[in-house]
Amino acid sequence: MKLTERVYLCGSGAFGISPDGDCHCYVIAAIDELILIDCGLSPDPSEILCNIKRDGLDPKKLKYLLLTHAHPDHANACAWFRASTGVRIWASEYEAGVLENGLLETVGLETDNDPGLEQFRRMNRLRADGVLCDGETLNIGDLTVTALLTPGHTHGSMCFEVEINGKKMLFAGDEVFYNGFISVLAPPLSDYANYRRGLARLCGRGIDGLFPSHLMWTLRGGQKHIDKAMRNFTERQRPDLKLYS
Repeated sequence: MKLTERVYLCGSGAFGISPDGDCHCYVIAAIDELILIDCGLSPDPSEILCNIKRDGLDPKKLKYLLLTHAHPDHANACAWFRASTGVRIWASEYEAGVLENGLLETVGLETDNDPGLEQFRRMNRLRADGVLCDGETLNIGDLTVTALLTPGHTHGSMCFEVEINGKKMLFAGDEVFYNGFISVLAPPLSDYANYRRGLARLCGRGIDGLFPSHLMWTLRGGQKHIDKAMRNFTERQRPDLKLYS
């Protein structure tokens, strides 16, 4: 589903274009290469590849899979994509560790009897191909993707900024949403102590398109939604929490 120039929605359980539980998965079309932002929950996400083909894109050009964070609804399909397409998987150092070792093990939780965490226990594990640092750039085709470390929703959450035809697009994961919502899980799964610092990394960037992993996206004026989230921290001392997908 083409959203704007070079940006496509190729997966989303909420919008019914891929299996239930998938976050929004986006494709960015650079010249001769495709970038996938997050890959969903399903261990067989072939429907996402079908959506890419349906939009007139060539899945053989899929070379980069950038993870905003390593929760199952964003990253459980990593193993399938690597095996099926040869895509290289990139994440922050912390999230690469979660991907390889498991989230519950990384944060030190022992919750064998909690059914709410079953998907974390069962998540496929693998080693990322590359680790991204804050401010690091990837030159992919004719586009430059900037990785921004934004702790908050998780300890190692990353947002990805890319300029397309003079417009700044931000792929925000679960860090910040339309209307300034944020997403906080029970500790230690989220990093609430550093959430404000994570949002500050996004301030003053002049974002046009804001593409979060749940709820609605916007094609212009994205910065005002980020700024609203930041004001909620600084003025009200109380953020607005995302309550649903």
